[in-house]
Amino acid sequence: MGALDDWQSWQDVRHWASRKWDTGWKRYWDYLKLATWGIAMAGVILYIVRLSNTIAQNPDDVAEHFDYALPLMLTWAFLPLWAQSTEPKDPEQTELLRQLPGRVGRAVITRTVANSVAVYFAGISVYALIATSRPTALIPVAVTLGGALIASGHKTWARLRKLSTQLHHNIEVLKRDLEMIHDSGDEVNKRKDAALRSWNVVQLDLWTNVDTGYAFYGTPFLPLTMTHWLNGEVKRAIDSLSANGDAAKDVLTVLNKVQEACFGRIDSVA
Repeated sequence: MGALDDWQSWQDVRHWASRKWDTGWKRYWDYLKLATWGIAMAGVILYIVRLSNTIAQNPDDVAEHFDYALPLMLTWAFLPLWAQSTEPKDPEQTELLRQLPGRVGRAVITRTVANSVAVYFAGISVYALIATSRPTALIPVAVTLGGALIASGHKTWARLRKLSTQLHHNIEVLKRDLEMIHDSGDEVNKRKDAALRSWNVVQLDLWTNVDTGYAFYGTPFLPLTMTHWLNGEVKRAIDSLSANGDAAKDVLTVLNKVQEACFGRIDSVA
């Protein structure tokens, strides 16, 4: 009986921990990961600032400066991947939609910092190569790399603005097409086809990475699992709207939340 009692006690502990995890601990863990992301971003920026100060104070220690800059290459390569791992895993739908603007913003901030780190590492590398042999080339190189830094950051944020504008517009078209299905009479199949085509366009936008064009290395506007779920819900709503005008109620709720996430970043000339 002792062993059985121990086993039952262990099961009770597991059940208690599971309930606690579901009711609150998971949320605290997600908040902790997001706080870690913020600390990491600040740490990277602080490291760059301190390295810049070190170079300014001891410009002749070229080899030492290069050694200190090497970690920046790893930061550039792995920071976006690590940042993705800090995002909340499998949050509830309402929580995910509430945090959607932050999720998108963090992805773009991370990419901007990573690109900046790469340019800074390139600058340190060039400095180590030509500081003693061709010091007059430092100014044009600095100007070139400064332009590259500005261009990379602008391109990343312009991508987000363009995608947000495009997605907001395409959702509006989809919502209009969904509304026209109910009581469309003989044109119901035509209206359904139009809504399905509109959804296909929106789905492509939701699959698109907000921070980079590399599929394996970026963050889609919505998690793929939620986009797949929404795909099924939209198609069911399209099939049912001819008979039930409220069939798309849940779908419209999600689409409205996605539009809210886009609204602050709309730029029709991006």
